[in-house]
Amino acid sequence: MRPTAGRVTWLRVAIVLAVVANLLALAVLVRGTPHIVTVYMFLGPPLFLLGFVILVGAILADLRSRGLV
Repeated sequence: MRPTAGRVTWLRVAIVLAVVANLLALAVLVRGTPHIVTVYMFLGPPLFLLGFVILVGAILADLRSRGLV
């Protein structure tokens, strides 16, 4: 296995989390029933935040491996 395979996997996880959060937001825009809004309010922002934290972690790990940080 390549040393960067783990970083690519984490980037894919971050992308999937952001896509799920955006799909929930789209569902709220298309059909904003109380159930959909509630699901979005509880799951959307935490998923997006988790994806962002994973993305920042992957970027910092890549910079550390190249000796830039």
